[in-house]
Amino acid sequence: MQVSYVITVYNKAPYLFDVIQSLAAEHAEPCAAAEYVFVDDGSSDNSVETIRAHQHLLPGKTIVLEQSNQGAAAATNYGVQEASHDWVRLLDGDDIVCTDSTAIMAQLAMREDAPFVIGNFGYFSQEKELLPQIEQVNEDDYVVMSQDDALQRFIRNFSHNSSCMLIKKAFFQSIGGADTRLMSPDYTIALRATAHCRKMVRLQCNVTQMVEQAPGRLSSQIGRSRYDSIMAIYLLAHELMPARRDVAEAVYRRACSRAYRYARILKNRPTRHFLRYIGSRLYLPKDLKSATYQCLSAFTPDATPERPIEWTPGKK
Repeated sequence: MQVSYVITVYNKAPYLFDVIQSLAAEHAEPCAAAEYVFVDDGSSDNSVETIRAHQHLLPGKTIVLEQSNQGAAAATNYGVQEASHDWVRLLDGDDIVCTDSTAIMAQLAMREDAPFVIGNFGYFSQEKELLPQIEQVNEDDYVVMSQDDALQRFIRNFSHNSSCMLIKKAFFQSIGGADTRLMSPDYTIALRATAHCRKMVRLQCNVTQMVEQAPGRLSSQIGRSRYDSIMAIYLLAHELMPARRDVAEAVYRRACSRAYRYARILKNRPTRHFLRYIGSRLYLPKDLKSATYQCLSAFTPDATPERPIEWTPGKK
C-alpha cells in the first residue's frame, strides 16, 4: 500500500526536527512507497526553512506546500488534495509517529476492508533523547467498530486527534474532508467518517505521541477547543445524520453535560447550565437542534452560542 503523510504546520519550528526524526526511524527498512507532504499554514517562524534543512533525512519524496493562514482544517484538505497516493496518514507538526504505526494501520485497513483507521496517542518529552521514547505499536491490539459502536464512543468522549488517523484519500474527499468551519480537523474527520462508513478499525494502543509542552496548542485554549468539540457533534446530529433522533438525543445530553462542566471552570453562568443539565436527565425537548445549540453559550466570552469572530479559522 502506498501512503502519503500529510503534515500540517503552523509555527512548529521547535518540534519539526523531532517529527522528521520519528518519520525517518518509523520503519526498520526505508519505505519507498512513502510520500511526505508538509503544508505550512502561514507560519511566521522558520518552520519552512527547518523542513527544507532536514527533508533529506526522509526516506521518500518530500513536498513542501505553503498557504496563507487559513487554519489546520484547510491545511489538511490542501495536503490531501495534493497527495499522490491512495492512502493518507495525517500528522500535526509537533506530533511524532510510533514505530511501524503507519504500516500496521495500513495492514489492518486492508485486512478488515475499512476505509478509516484510528488509534490513540501518548506523550514524549523534548528534554530527553527522542528515539528511546518512541513506542512500538502492537498490531493485535485493535477492535473493529460498527457505525453504532463509533457513534457511542465518539459522542461520549473523543480521546484521539487527527495524527492518529489513516484514511483512504478517495473516502476522505467523498465525505467532504475536514470541516473548515472549525479550527481543528481532529473531531470532524472522525465524525464525518463515522456518518459515512459501516465500520472502522480502532487500534487501542498509541500510534502517535504528542510533545508534553506545546504553547498555543488549541487544546490549551479551553473555551475555544470545547466550543468546537460540541459544535462538531452538533453538526453530526443535525447535518450529517438528521434522521437519527437517537443520535440527536445522545448529542444533546453530552452537550448539556460538557456545558455545565466548563461553565463552572470558565465561571460562565454555571447555574443556567446546571439547570439545563439536570433537565436533560429528566426529559428531552422537542427541538433538540435549538436546545443543543444553546449549550454552546457555556464556552464563549459573551455567553452567547454564536462563534466569536476571533475564533474564526484562520484568525490567530
